[in-house]
Amino acid sequence: MIGIYGGSFDPVHLGHLKTATSLKTELKLDHLFLLPCCEPVHKDGLKYSSNDRLKMLNLSLGNFSTLEIDSREILRGGGSYMIDTLHELKQIYKDEPICLIIGMDSFIKIKTWKDWQEFSKLVHLVILQRQGFNLIDSSLDSFHNSKEVNQLQLEPNGLLYFSNCPKINISSSDIRSRIDANQNLDDLLPKSVINYLRLHES
Repeated sequence: MIGIYGGSFDPVHLGHLKTATSLKTELKLDHLFLLPCCEPVHKDGLKYSSNDRLKMLNLSLGNFSTLEIDSREILRGGGSYMIDTLHELKQIYKDEPICLIIGMDSFIKIKTWKDWQEFSKLVHLVILQRQGFNLIDSSLDSFHNSKEVNQLQLEPNGLLYFSNCPKINISSSDIRSRIDANQNLDDLLPKSVINYLRLHES
């Protein structure tokens, strides 16, 4: 089973990396790909270029070698629409279930995503939970809720699963503010990414 964890990774931080590592174990994934978008269509512009974000992701995997990177959205260019990516991935992983991993904030807004109704025909949806969010009525008509990881393995697509992965309280926006204020980044980013930022910040 394949996991796809998309995001802007602007920049990638230990919250992303530790969460992804925990998810790979929880979901019993054969591969978990970090999928950086090129141009996000649901948020403002990015601080770092596609090239910088991809380089920082590659550097970060030095300490998180069980994770992998899928750079297709950056290589495709332009606005990044998940539905296009999912169609491409299903051509590659025809016989394997794919878990699309998104945060609770994205899940709340998923009906604003292009062709979101089609997702259930292509993937399972895995949601990273957030404290204080009520899971009552947190279903989608096109998905069937599941509490069993093994069911994700057995079904080809169409299941909605809320992860038990603990929330790590690190945000890219907070990190960008710290970078702008020249504050300490230890315990927030991999050392390799901190060194990269120091070398490339003007």
